[in-house]
Amino acid sequence: MHNFNITGLEPAAKELKPASSYAVLAPLDNFVIEVSLHSVNASLNNDIFIVSQEIESFFDSSFSHALNLAYEQSRVHPFSLSSGTQQFTARQLNQNIIREISAYKRLNNALVLIHFNTAQINSVDDASLKLIMREYNDFSQKTGVTLLFLISGPDIANYRFLFRCLNKYLDGLMFVDNDSAMRVLEYDYWGHSKGIIASEHFQLSISGDQFVVQEALNKENKSLQESAIADENEVWLVQNVVPEGTKLPAHYKTLKDNNALFNKGPKVEAATLIFSVTRYTDLSLLGKQCFELRKNCGRWLKLVIQNVDGVIRHQDECLLLTLGVNLILYSSTEPSRLLSQVQSIQGFQYTRPLPPSVEHVLKYTENTFSKGYLPFNEFTKQVEVHSDSAVNLGVSGVLVKLELLPRIDPIHPLHLFHIKREGDVFSIAENTVYLYLHACRENDVNNAIKHLFKLTTSDFFAQQNVISDHFYIQQECKQLRRFYAGKKLVDFSKQLSENESYKFAPDMPESVIDNLEAPELINKGRADAKPFIMKLKGNV
Repeated sequence: MHNFNITGLEPAAKELKPASSYAVLAPLDNFVIEVSLHSVNASLNNDIFIVSQEIESFFDSSFSHALNLAYEQSRVHPFSLSSGTQQFTARQLNQNIIREISAYKRLNNALVLIHFNTAQINSVDDASLKLIMREYNDFSQKTGVTLLFLISGPDIANYRFLFRCLNKYLDGLMFVDNDSAMRVLEYDYWGHSKGIIASEHFQLSISGDQFVVQEALNKENKSLQESAIADENEVWLVQNVVPEGTKLPAHYKTLKDNNALFNKGPKVEAATLIFSVTRYTDLSLLGKQCFELRKNCGRWLKLVIQNVDGVIRHQDECLLLTLGVNLILYSSTEPSRLLSQVQSIQGFQYTRPLPPSVEHVLKYTENTFSKGYLPFNEFTKQVEVHSDSAVNLGVSGVLVKLELLPRIDPIHPLHLFHIKREGDVFSIAENTVYLYLHACRENDVNNAIKHLFKLTTSDFFAQQNVISDHFYIQQECKQLRRFYAGKKLVDFSKQLSENESYKFAPDMPESVIDNLEAPELINKGRADAKPFIMKLKGNV
C-alpha cells in the first residue's frame, strides 16, 4: 500500500489507498512536487507514472532520491505535456492521458502523478471538471491505480472550494502552504482504510532531505480566559521608545534597555513587551530573544518592536514576525498611537506556527547573499533560490525584464548598474536585461531602479516588464532555461569585473564602526569635520 514517507505523520494522514484518487493543491509547483515525491517508497516495486509540464522538477528536487532509484530500475514512466497539447480541449487531453497509461501493464497498485497548473484548467467549467474527475475515478477503480492529482498556481485558493465539491470522485483533498519558513499540510478530508479524517493540520520541517512533522511548540493544556490572566493589561517598554517626559498610563512601566526587558519576559504571562530598535541594535540578537520568549513563555505574551530611527528593512520585519513578534511600529508612531496599537492586540494569542529554531529561518537569508552580475544560466537558478527564500521568509521579490533599444551595446547599460544589496542580481540574454530585486515590493520597483541605475532607463531600454508573483517568477526561469538550452550566450563577467563600481563597498569612517554599543551621539570625532575659528567683527 502506498503512503507518504513523512516521519511523524499520523497513519491515517499518510495512507494512500489503492484504486483511489486524491488531490493536492498548493500555490507553487515545488510545494506539490515535494509532497508527491514523499509518496514514492523505495520498499515498493510498483510502477510510477508522471504527467507534467514541469517533468524535470520531479527528478531535480532534493527529495528525488527514491524516484531516481526507481527510474534506474525502469519503473518510472514520465510524460511531458509539450506545447503541442494546448490544441486539445481539457477533456480530450485527459482522455488521451488515460488512454496512454491504460496501454501499460502492471497497473494494479501503480502510482500515477498528474500535475497541472491553474492556467491549464482555468478555461474548464465546473460541469466539464466534474466529468473529467468522474472519468479518472472510473479509471482508478477499473485498474487499481492510486491516482494523485497535483494542482498548483497563484490563484489556487479559488479552486479549493471547487475541489471540495468533487468529494464524490476524490477520496482526499490536501492543501499545502508555507508559513514561518515551515510547510503546512491542511487536510480538508482524507479517506483511509479505516474511515475518513477531516480538518487536520500538520507542520513540517526538513531533516536529511525528508519532511518531518514538527510537533506543536509550547502546547497549552488549559484554555486561558481573558479574565483569568492577571497581567493582560500590563505593558513593559524600553525607556527610549517614547520621548523623554511622556506621561504614560499607570499600567505602563519602563525598563533601561532590551536586555532588561528580555529578562523580564519569563516573569509575565500575557503582558506586552515593547522592544526598541535603533541603529546600534543587533537585530539577530533581538530576533533570537523574541524567539526564545515566544517559545518558552507561550502564545499569550505580546511582543512589539518599536523602530525608533527607521533602520529596519522589509526583510528584517518579515524575519522578526516569523520569529514570534506580534507587531512592528515605526519611528513616526506618536505615543497616543502607540497606546491604541498596543490595545488592539491585547486579548489575542499569537497564532502563527513557530519554526523549530532561529537557524532554520536564517538559512533562507544566507541563500540571498549573492549580488551583482551573473552568467545567464546561473542567474536563472539563483533567482529560483532567491524566490524560494522569499516565500519562506514571507518577503516580496520581483523579476524585472528590461528590453534594450536597437543598436545599444549591452555592455554599456550593464556597467551602469550599481548593485547595493545582497539578493539583487542581474544578467542579460540577447536583447533583454533581467534584474531580480530581492525583498522589494512591486510598487517600489521604479524607485529601486532609480537608486541602482545611474542614468535614466528610457535612454537605454524600450520597455519594462515586472513579474511579482513567486509562481510566475519560477515558471519564467524554467522556461528561459529551456529556451536558451544549447544556445551560446555572451558572458560579460570578465568585462564587468574590471568595473568595481556596481559592487558598492562604502568606506565607513572609523568613528562609526569603532564602538557599536556606544549610545547615540557619544562619538564626538567626525571624519569630515574641520575646525573653524570664529572672530567677532569690531569692538563689543
